[in-house]
Amino acid sequence: MKDEQWVDSLANHERKTMYRNFWKYKNMSHKEIRDAIIEGLHYLTTTELVELHSEISQVQIKRTHIEEEEKVKNV
Repeated sequence: MKDEQWVDSLANHERKTMYRNFWKYKNMSHKEIRDAIIEGLHYLTTTELVELHSEISQVQIKRTHIEEEEKVKNV
């Protein structure tokens, strides 16, 4: 297996965990994470960018729901 293909052997949940923990492992600041993401956007196709926009929207909606639930708990 080539080095660049080892990620393909991981289950979806393993990939997500690896990607999330990568930022922590590298001890990257929010600015560094943002800069890395922005630079990576240049390598994506239009379709991938649209899909990414959808994923960002889902994260925003989920975060809003969590924040609203926290407000209700603290009242």
